[in-house]
Amino acid sequence: MHSRQGMLPLVVRELTAQTPTIVSIRLESERREPLPPWEPGAHIDVQLLTRHERQYSLCGDPHDDRSYRIAVLREELSRGASHYIHSFLRVGARVYARPPRNLFPLAGAASYLLIAAGIGITPILAMARHLASRGEDWRLVYLVRRSEDVAFATELAALGEGVRIHASSEEGRLDTAELLTAVRPGTDVYACGPQRLLDSLDDHAVLLPSDSTLRTERFEPVRKDFLPDTPFTVTCARSEKTVEVPTDSTLLLALAKADIEVPASCLRGVCGTCAVPLLGGRAEHRDSLGTDDGSGLIYPCVSRAIDTTLTLDV
Repeated sequence: MHSRQGMLPLVVRELTAQTPTIVSIRLESERREPLPPWEPGAHIDVQLLTRHERQYSLCGDPHDDRSYRIAVLREELSRGASHYIHSFLRVGARVYARPPRNLFPLAGAASYLLIAAGIGITPILAMARHLASRGEDWRLVYLVRRSEDVAFATELAALGEGVRIHASSEEGRLDTAELLTAVRPGTDVYACGPQRLLDSLDDHAVLLPSDSTLRTERFEPVRKDFLPDTPFTVTCARSEKTVEVPTDSTLLLALAKADIEVPASCLRGVCGTCAVPLLGGRAEHRDSLGTDDGSGLIYPCVSRAIDTTLTLDV
């Protein structure tokens, strides 16, 4: 069961149907007190009454310090949270959220190409609004199946000609190679959406100018090949414990059994909630966040040891 230690109690103030399958949710503190600040690209981990905990990008206005806004897609193969939100969540309900974290921040660039598909518009909308307010050179391509699938349509329209809606039912599938080939030097590309889109962008990233960078945020793990699972030992420097991790256990579960609590959410190496400082040993980083030993972190929900021993700051 997920702990609520360090989480913010929030109240649902507004539920808005953005499309037939996407609902946006505005959250506030019970007394409408200021909330921790955030920047475009940030997300919060939301825990429901059911104890389901999921990561949602913030898609509101960072200058609004009294509320957070997220959006949730109704998924046919829901793991529980999506179904609960669309079927049972009501205005006035209480949820809990971890303070905002940003694993998808905007970096300085001469210009920006923002690419979103479906629910991936959530972090990209906040980026577009921010760039527009600063007078930056930017454009946004938003991929949907049909015109009625455009979430936050009014807000996107207000951003002007920099926004292009690509409806595949009318225009066919977007040619990502053509899109990246047309990118001007000095342009950084930010993309969020389903795995097929992001895989295609990754495959064609070589077409970008040498001074351009592709940055993506994923909802699903990147497909990789890993070494066989083997047992290993973890030295926990802060708690002064030694933990054995058997072949049939994750590192996160082994730590929990040793009464070492590590906050976690997705359990798939995508959200970054369970990050733990790696002090020693070589790890096989199975996350989808681009982690390596040089980062000084490990995500114990999925990653394991290459050496027989790891040392962690827990």
